Amino acid sequence: MKLKNLLIRCFAISLLAILLSTVYSPEYSAYAAESTIYTKDGGAVIQAEETEWKYRVLDGKLQRRLWSITYARWLTDWEWV
Repeated sequence: MKLKNLLIRCFAISLLAILLSTVYSPEYSAYAAESTIYTKDGGAVIQAEETEWKYRVLDGKLQRRLWSITYARWLTDWEWV
């Protein structure tokens, strides 16, 4: 019975490790979008990074911070508006 439980746990851990390695591999990361795309005639397509300002109120004063939609990361620190 102990051997059966041990085998089940090892299988579960192995399955979880495989699943996480495929989900978090570099091929699926947001940073993979930085690669250049080429057209059929060999020309490069320039892709602009998409960004948006996020706002918050702190101590009654407005602040903003720039968020990269393309790479899912902050580009600036919070700054007073």
